[in-house]
Amino acid sequence: MDLQEAIRRLHHPPVQIYSILSQAWGDLSEAEYTQNLLALHTRVRLETLKFAAALRELEASGSGPHDSFRPQADPGRYPPLDSRQYRFLFPDLGGASLLRHLPEGKKYLEGLGFSPTQPGTLQETEFYLSGSPALDFIEIAVRDIIGIDRGVHGKQIRAVSGAGFMLRNCVMELGARKEPGGQWAVLYFEKPGAPGTISYDIFRAALRTLLEDHLERATFPYVCLHQRKLGLGRGAEFSLRIQLPHGPDPLLDAFLHDLFHEEGALEALRFSLTIQEEIPVP
Repeated sequence: MDLQEAIRRLHHPPVQIYSILSQAWGDLSEAEYTQNLLALHTRVRLETLKFAAALRELEASGSGPHDSFRPQADPGRYPPLDSRQYRFLFPDLGGASLLRHLPEGKKYLEGLGFSPTQPGTLQETEFYLSGSPALDFIEIAVRDIIGIDRGVHGKQIRAVSGAGFMLRNCVMELGARKEPGGQWAVLYFEKPGAPGTISYDIFRAALRTLLEDHLERATFPYVCLHQRKLGLGRGAEFSLRIQLPHGPDPLLDAFLHDLFHEEGALEALRFSLTIQEEIPVP
């Protein structure tokens, strides 16, 4: 990467996804746990909007110190750009590629400390942010204003039997995301090849070519690639999220077959597959 590209990325940071995997205690109904999580979405949005408004008012009044904000810390970017909620599904039907890769998804989740075959709904919460200063902001809003041990957050924490946290960059988006709802295929994987043998640029370009081909074939309407920020979180470095308006179908099975057998920079990519259902956030 040349210096001009590095500077451009600093001025135009990628969208970041703060992801929380969590599993409820087995004796708690999925409906009750989901209600807890949706209430947390609402509270986070409310408090961040109030906080951002207070920051803008302070700047407009000129009463605060001139160095109150770093240049990139735009208060208008502070509220989460979006927040989403998903529940994991574990279907036992599908084509040959689905049946081949779904068990790997269960093993992947087990490796992160979850129990996908046991009672207790397993879900993923995503907050979409813009720029690193927004992370400081969300920490203040959630930890200090909302409080991690009281109110809706405290109720949600007490319902959790296991949790995992990670921070990712959105490095690729193709197609048009349809309205919230429906199912998603989520693939977890590492960059193939020995370290240093394939650059990230070449790997992402090869993956883009395959995704664009299947987008043109109407295999899916929308797909996005997330890459874990360096050292920030557990699990695989990459996650590929594919919207499935008709659920897991033969088109997805054909894509998984091509992905696993692609040569060159993808080198028969090994991945873990999970299926999620999106829960609309009010």
